[in-house]
Amino acid sequence: MGTTYSILLVPGPNEEVDLVKLQFGIDSVLYEVNSQMSTYIVNSEITQFNDLNIGESISISTGFKNVIQRSIYWGKISSGTFDPTVFPIVQLWRTGSRINKMGENWEPPKTEEILSAMNKVGYNKININGNTLSKTIEGQMIDLNAIAKGWGVDEIFRFLQKIGFENLMVEIGGEVRVGGKNNLNRPWSIGIETPIKNTLPGEQIFGKVDISNKGMATSGNYRNFYTYNGKSYSHIIDPRNGKSVESSLLSVTVLAESCMDADALATALSILSYDEGFKLINSIEGSEALWILSDKLNDFIVKKTDNMPFFN
Repeated sequence: MGTTYSILLVPGPNEEVDLVKLQFGIDSVLYEVNSQMSTYIVNSEITQFNDLNIGESISISTGFKNVIQRSIYWGKISSGTFDPTVFPIVQLWRTGSRINKMGENWEPPKTEEILSAMNKVGYNKININGNTLSKTIEGQMIDLNAIAKGWGVDEIFRFLQKIGFENLMVEIGGEVRVGGKNNLNRPWSIGIETPIKNTLPGEQIFGKVDISNKGMATSGNYRNFYTYNGKSYSHIIDPRNGKSVESSLLSVTVLAESCMDADALATALSILSYDEGFKLINSIEGSEALWILSDKLNDFIVKKTDNMPFFN
């Protein structure tokens, strides 16, 4: 997944843990998720689908199917701000415009390039029947990077629960799921980063969230961005119009029943306005959110739902 992971376990009294066997099991889970949903692996299931011609189909694993179906669900719930078919637009913004390009520097895509790529986008255009995934549009591509990491966290979490761990924390690249209590018999304290450009992950902590039996994910536009003629363009792309998101929102952190759902919701809330996002999160039982925005003086503004357990 191109990132790091950490796992904290609180064994029971006199419980011996075989770390070698445990590591093998965790690695097996990560290998399976990557082989299904990594766009960087040439023979992964998602890459195989993206390489298909229109009208062709492939048989996919149950895990991959579950994540696609959940992605379609969140596409509907979020009014299309979460969309697993946005990959053609994401690739366009990564490479930048190729029309009348001046020099070697990155340039934002032109309107005609965005419109052309948008013809390939739409979660409602995914054709999945059982475990068969078919390509319905020429150039249609799926990218699950905004939800697959959360699914990976959940899969490791379920594996560890299955073999008997009740008090645990699983984290992959900042996405987290916790169960039970920490080694002090208290809720797990998870840090939220201060959203400052050019800082390293974990370098500055803005505050913490104390949680038990929840998934947590954060999305932000302060670390990855493109620059052209002195203007910064967020790497977060709105699937509804194919444009880079322009917003005062710096980061949003979401709590949900699973890390996969928190991951998807954090992405959607990064695109929706604060008012729209607040309305959405309050309509979803068991979910909470915290927004960090900037004002005209570049000071931080913190907003959160009523039951978000945030402390700074």
